[in-house]
Amino acid sequence: MPRLTNFFRLDLDQAQLDFVNIDTDADARFFIDPYALELREDEWCTKCTTKIKTFFTALLDALRADDPARVQHLVSHLTEPRETFLGVSRGRPQGRGIGRDQSQDIVDALRQSRAFQTGLLSDLAEAELFIRGIGPDKISDLTTNIIRGALIEYTRDQCALLQIPTRDGTAHAPIWDENHLRWETGFSSLPVVDDKQVLFVPKFIVRHRLCLDSGEYYYHHVLNFLQQEYLSNAASGLVRVLKSGERRVYKKDVQKLHPFSKEFLADFTRNNPQVLELYKKLAENESSLRNIDFDKSFDAAAFAQALKTTLGQIPRGMEDASRYHSFMYGALTFLFYPHLVAPVKENEIHEGRKRVDIAYSNAAKTGFFFEMLSANQTRAIRILIECKNYSRELGNPEIDQIAGRFGPTRGKFGIICCREVFDPAELTKRCKDTALDDRGFIIALDDASLGIMLDNIIRGARNANDQFLRQAFNELTN
Repeated sequence: MPRLTNFFRLDLDQAQLDFVNIDTDADARFFIDPYALELREDEWCTKCTTKIKTFFTALLDALRADDPARVQHLVSHLTEPRETFLGVSRGRPQGRGIGRDQSQDIVDALRQSRAFQTGLLSDLAEAELFIRGIGPDKISDLTTNIIRGALIEYTRDQCALLQIPTRDGTAHAPIWDENHLRWETGFSSLPVVDDKQVLFVPKFIVRHRLCLDSGEYYYHHVLNFLQQEYLSNAASGLVRVLKSGERRVYKKDVQKLHPFSKEFLADFTRNNPQVLELYKKLAENESSLRNIDFDKSFDAAAFAQALKTTLGQIPRGMEDASRYHSFMYGALTFLFYPHLVAPVKENEIHEGRKRVDIAYSNAAKTGFFFEMLSANQTRAIRILIECKNYSRELGNPEIDQIAGRFGPTRGKFGIICCREVFDPAELTKRCKDTALDDRGFIIALDDASLGIMLDNIIRGARNANDQFLRQAFNELTN
């Protein structure tokens, strides 16, 4: 079976998509990482993190209360997540979630773990570190089940944006209700491939390996810590004195004395919590996967050049407005991922009276979009995008249109994408007047501006795009 883009006839590459372009005939070797969700502060990830924390807390509480009925209710709905086609299965996807035949084994593993017994365990993301029998595939499948409701909403949004057909009244597996702390069944409109439901997974939450990995934690952090501890102890039998007089403790000797086990990691961490805190702090630097991580042959420079060529082939005018809109979705996703994520097409606001062409969630932690998120005058939780395939100049109506859509739950920054700015000074004046009137900040990106940003990528200077956007914004405030 071809990939999703081929099956649904989408003229888009993985770099232009916000979700993983999976093959429904074989699982892609990616894992949904709960710690990756926890680290992000955008709207969608925050919602998912709430679901995960409430579920795991409910399960731990039920285990501590020795409430078998409640435990059974919680784990019995962790079915095999076949809809995402992610994991480590070979051949046709089988799913590796906690099925009914495995739920008791997982419950027993949790009960018997040192981390649970000592109260150390409180976070699903840490379960791979301390619970025997729970590896990255199991963590990913657990997470998938818990956030299924959010994945359903995300999939519907992407289908609406890309005009992907869905099947109404499709029954889905139970979803976790974080408000009532229970599983609920239901129906939804989902895409279907060969009678198989498909859930799209945002590419910014998947990893080749989990951010918190027991092997990495043990070998690179726990053993390193113990090496230094033994080295500082003059009476330690592990200290070897070289001919030069240098004292040394070899990691292999520490490893023999403290062989790997998740029980050992739990005991060690309970006595040395600062080592885990440091490890988790370092894991915060784990970045989202790049386009080349999904396609080893991906060439960003060549792709940027191809986008420039394609843009030049799109005629101006209303007849090609849809084509231009789709192109801009792909181009902006390529340019701004992973800072801007979870795009929604024509997002209704003000009870449906006003619509935005595209609205991205602002997930930036650095750079220009983080500045827009942090600044008091913008507080851009969402980045609103209007696409105007005009052959004329933008006027006050277009400026007023997007300015009227700003608000406290979205922020006060937006971008108008257009084909050409005929009078830059006049357009800057209009946008500056809007800013001075405290109605928000708007910058325009025309074909020439987009070309400059794509050229920056072609010459290997993607970071220069931040300065380009910053300069355009500063013109509104000077």
